[in-house]
Amino acid sequence: MEPLTQGLLGAAVGQLAAPRLGSRALGWGALVGMSPDLDVLLAPLHGGYGELVYHRGTTHSLWFGLVAGPLIAWLLWRWRDPERRTELRAWVRLCVLALVTHPLLDVFTPYGTQLFAPFWRGRLALHGVGIIDPFYTVILAWAVVLARQAAAIGPLRWRDQRRTIMALALSTVYLLAGVALNELARTQVRPLLAEGSEVRVYPTLLQPFLRRVVARENGRIWVGWHTSLAPGCPYWQSLPVPAETGEGRELAATWEGRTMRWFALDDVVLHTTPLPGGGSLVEMEDLRYGLPGQAPGRSMWGVRARYNAGGAREGPVERFRRDGRTARFSGLGSLTLGRFHQAGLAGELPAACANRS
Repeated sequence: MEPLTQGLLGAAVGQLAAPRLGSRALGWGALVGMSPDLDVLLAPLHGGYGELVYHRGTTHSLWFGLVAGPLIAWLLWRWRDPERRTELRAWVRLCVLALVTHPLLDVFTPYGTQLFAPFWRGRLALHGVGIIDPFYTVILAWAVVLARQAAAIGPLRWRDQRRTIMALALSTVYLLAGVALNELARTQVRPLLAEGSEVRVYPTLLQPFLRRVVARENGRIWVGWHTSLAPGCPYWQSLPVPAETGEGRELAATWEGRTMRWFALDDVVLHTTPLPGGGSLVEMEDLRYGLPGQAPGRSMWGVRARYNAGGAREGPVERFRRDGRTARFSGLGSLTLGRFHQAGLAGELPAACANRS
């Protein structure tokens, strides 16, 4: 998730791990908890593809906190407590727990987290919450603010610990509830499609109810929205599965194409667009992320390449981000409430759900 929430989680965990450090447990817990995201500094590598390859990679693996945590703890102990008034093991608990909980939180988002990198590069995602979820953030902020006020007086007491335990427990329940909502949406959508159809559901930003649906059924791809507040009735659009072309196979076989498919958890689509004067533009899009108002099969980013009339690629494979200014964010509230036709977006309800329009 975004750095603020990761910092709040690190602060809360730091308070539990080393209460006698007082406000230092909160501050250093927050900084250590955010530190795995320093892997974004590797984003410029590989012509900008480092953002896909390295973010949520080795620094987000479970073993990293167990190995790097004690080292960081020893450095902080030597630097911040030269008179050795606190125990080294308190700093070790703080650093290890702050580093380990960071990737455990990230795995609940649809982005995907390499929990076992570099030994295994598989991206794991539980699809519980979006990468920005203010409800989850507020729960942690409540506990950290109260703990900060108590730490200004002296070492944290059991009463302060109980508040943090309650916040961590409640926030964990919230994450698990998000996973349950995602699975519920998937099971509600599947009966609307032909037997054997593939259905994937992803959380969206800012709230837990609205989910993005990507379904493949008998040569068509359905892309749209499902809300827990209107159970079982997605509001979606469809397109035929794009025909396979030699240019598309070539793009998919490149390192850039394989990297995008791996990053997108294999949920991609290839579009081939003829160009004036001959040739074509081939785009591979990550279907997990899309905005209201976009055409079906189009998303927020992907990779693309240009090919001449003979099918040969011209120039390198490029990453692209789609301009979000055409998206209709004003319709999100109506979509979340199940008021689909008030959202002002193109789409349709399944025939079995038409009476809900």
